[in-house]
Amino acid sequence: MIAANLSALWSAVAPGLGNHLWQSTVFAAVAGFLALMLRKNQARFRYWVWLAASVKFLIPFWLLVEVGNRLAWTRASVGTSPEVFLVMGQVTQPFTQAATVVPAAAAPTLLHSLWHSLPLALTAMWAAGFIAVLAMWCVRWRRVAATRREALPLREGREIEALRRLNCTAGLRVPLEMVLSQDALEPGIFGIARPVLIWPEGISQHLDDHHLEAVIAHELWHVRRRDNLAAAIHMMVEALFWFHPLVWWVDRGWWKSASRLAMKRCCNWAVSRKSMPRAF
Repeated sequence: MIAANLSALWSAVAPGLGNHLWQSTVFAAVAGFLALMLRKNQARFRYWVWLAASVKFLIPFWLLVEVGNRLAWTRASVGTSPEVFLVMGQVTQPFTQAATVVPAAAAPTLLHSLWHSLPLALTAMWAAGFIAVLAMWCVRWRRVAATRREALPLREGREIEALRRLNCTAGLRVPLEMVLSQDALEPGIFGIARPVLIWPEGISQHLDDHHLEAVIAHELWHVRRRDNLAAAIHMMVEALFWFHPLVWWVDRGWWKSASRLAMKRCCNWAVSRKSMPRAF
């Protein structure tokens, strides 16, 4: 009974899901080519290209079309020939035919059973991967959260003085809090709504005032740009589409234009300007 219901649901959902994956794949491939072309430009351009490619996996094309149809300028636009719409439909929606169900009377019993078990198997595989990726992110989050709980708030010192100076020019609505940790290996921002700078104990001994301020400014730029929020969005994309290689390639990539590296270079570029202008 469950297999039959899943088979019927699969027949209705599969074409739309296939079209969405196809459109997102093409969009990510174009984004990769564009990021490669922009490799000599500022990293923030590549970052926005990769972020758009990641978000596209969460937004179906039909939703974008519906939003576009409701905009006022579309009603006043020049009419497009039906042939153009037909070609665009064939390119963007290649999976227009519903999945063909093998009739029970015309197919062997084994083939019929395997066909109706396929949706259940695919659903189980996707659910297992989804849970595994979420569990991996939860373990990492709990580990950093434990480090945050055990860290001690910093109230004075070179680090706090530098942070206060940079907070005045950063334009943050709420001054960034800094905590001292014995477990952290490198400085990092934890949290989205109320971010906190986790500072490793002893690292300041190896940094002069100039480098200390540069490191703190780098982390402040992550807060200004809301990079943790963007990272959380992409984590959800990775969990939902864990089976898609381009989803992982967008974030890590094997080249210098990958999203994660572009994010860091955006902050490095801002710090190199020795100022805290608008983040966007």
